[in-house]
Amino acid sequence: MYEEVVPLLARRYTVFTYDRRGNSRSRFTDPQAPIGVAAQASDAVAVLDHYGVKKAYVFGGSGGAIIALEVLANHTDRLSGVVAHEPPLVSLLPDDSAERRALAEIARIAREKSPLRAYAAFGAMTMDDPPWLFRSTVGQALVAAASRAALPVGAAVRRVTGREPSSMTRQLGNADLLLRRELPLIGLDYHPDLPALREVAVPWRLATGRDSVGKPYYRPAHMLAERLGVPCEEFPGGHTVYLEQPDRFSETLERILEGFPR
Repeated sequence: MYEEVVPLLARRYTVFTYDRRGNSRSRFTDPQAPIGVAAQASDAVAVLDHYGVKKAYVFGGSGGAIIALEVLANHTDRLSGVVAHEPPLVSLLPDDSAERRALAEIARIAREKSPLRAYAAFGAMTMDDPPWLFRSTVGQALVAAASRAALPVGAAVRRVTGREPSSMTRQLGNADLLLRRELPLIGLDYHPDLPALREVAVPWRLATGRDSVGKPYYRPAHMLAERLGVPCEEFPGGHTVYLEQPDRFSETLERILEGFPR
């Protein structure tokens, strides 16, 4: 997801990205092992331990932003600062809120239909003006069928050519894990440790995209910022700005990090 921005940020920083447990190239394969937010936060610290890094700036987007908040609340001593971009903390909203219903509907589609259909619905949620294929149930079924047919063909081609799978191929391969296991734990049921977040000494910011107004991850970020008295920064673009506008994303993130006290 961050392949385009790594070389831009690496001009000034040492940059670590990793495939979270069960995703893409991760060797985590136990379907019964914990995959909740606390375990994911420990994984982030384990990456720092592996490379001998005592403290780091952490950026997290979407579910990664929730994990970043968990690291902030429970592993503060390992941090120089945190930027949490659009965490979908619908647990802060009423049960009947439009934002919570939107995420619950995606989880229902994944559970009752298929993860690939739910991934098409998830894609529509993140788009500014999604096409009909992603908005309608028929279109989502067509997208899912096309993806399901393409995945084994792509795998066969890679076996012959030795090429690495594309970012989109990896994302589609993660759909089941993301939408059936992670979404309920990270998106719908997670409650941030507000007392701990009020007490942290390291600088941190919440953030939302300029084009994300009305999305399920916009209001929760601003609500949490107001509740904790933390600034909520504005990034260009929307939920996946690091894919669509890597230069402007990197510039904005560097500006925020430069503003943190050393």
